[in-house]
Amino acid sequence: MDANTRPAPGRLGRLLRILLPVLLLAAGVLVYKTLQASRPQSVAVSPVEKVWTVRTLPAQLASHQPVLTLYGRVESPRMTRLTAAVTAFVQQVYHDEGQPVRQGALLIQLDPRDSQLQVQQREADLAAIEAQINAEHIRYQADQSALKIETRLLALARKAVKRFENLARRKVGSEEQLDDARRNLQQQALALNSRQQALNDHPNRLAQLNATRQRRQAELDSARLDLQRTRINAPFNGRIAALQAVPGDRVRSGDPLLSLYNPARLEIRAQVPDRILPAIRSALNTPSLLSASARLGERQISLRLDRLASEVDGGRAGVDALFTVQEPQQLEPGRALPLQLQLPAQHNVIALPPQALYGQSRIYRITDGRLDGLDVERIGNTVNGNGDTRVLVRSPQLKPDDTIVTTQLPNAISGLKVKEA
Repeated sequence: MDANTRPAPGRLGRLLRILLPVLLLAAGVLVYKTLQASRPQSVAVSPVEKVWTVRTLPAQLASHQPVLTLYGRVESPRMTRLTAAVTAFVQQVYHDEGQPVRQGALLIQLDPRDSQLQVQQREADLAAIEAQINAEHIRYQADQSALKIETRLLALARKAVKRFENLARRKVGSEEQLDDARRNLQQQALALNSRQQALNDHPNRLAQLNATRQRRQAELDSARLDLQRTRINAPFNGRIAALQAVPGDRVRSGDPLLSLYNPARLEIRAQVPDRILPAIRSALNTPSLLSASARLGERQISLRLDRLASEVDGGRAGVDALFTVQEPQQLEPGRALPLQLQLPAQHNVIALPPQALYGQSRIYRITDGRLDGLDVERIGNTVNGNGDTRVLVRSPQLKPDDTIVTTQLPNAISGLKVKEA
């Protein structure tokens, strides 16, 4: 080949640069197809449904007495707070907090000197008004005697005027003597009129003095009462709950001195949920249907549901129930206690362990090996013979041959496949 027929070196290089990528791409596609055709084929596996193992309990419809757990606080309707009736210094305190006292026992003595001076002043005021009343009676008697004398003097003055008038007509008497006689008659008539007015006004003056005497007597009685109130006595048999005064304190009228309660009249106040109120109200007239108890340490305290509160405090969802302590116990007002209230027996209910409930009112039974959810009515709780708590539920769809699941499953749902343990 001569030089004219051989391809030029430049054209050959350009041809190689174009064909080389195409050849590499074709080789890669060929290798991919070969690998894809030679890979192992996967075999399809059928999914296996998981079966959950659960514990079960047969549904046993029976009669049970629900037990309601409440939390109450001890209080006394005979709790009183004694206050000072006068302003005085505390002279002596005879009992300390927590001590029992008898009715009429002296608890606190206030300084009586100010009250004694007040009594003396009121006695002097009453004695003064009594003296005025006696003086009024003496004055009345004197006015009656003077009235008789002035009546006779008036009659004499009239005779004197007539005599001087006769003398004047006969021209033997002077006009000046007649004028003096007439002036004396008028003066005597005025004196008699004043005396009569004083006698007529006697009942009014006496009534005013008697009213003043009554006021002074009332002030004296009030002062004597204040003197008596410097002695603070126990109004009933009780126990001192708190002391707010010590000897040397100066107290004013209305300041608290001590608190006293009757330990024989203790009650426990507990809030009852609204869902239980109808059953309690219906059984309240039959005390034998309701029983309650509280536990304080190792002691069992018998209680009796006495009544329900007549009003509901703001922000509270239930009504307060008041339980009377059946036997005297060493309880203190303000102590918090758990209570067990036994409600009337309920029929056709099932007692289940608490873990059988999902939420507040849902259980599951097993139907054809799968869970079947059921909404139930929660009646309350009870305690079995072993002391274990059981939840009482009721539903018209429950049958005696049903199998109830008592295991808590985290993903429980109707249709889940289960088996009994």
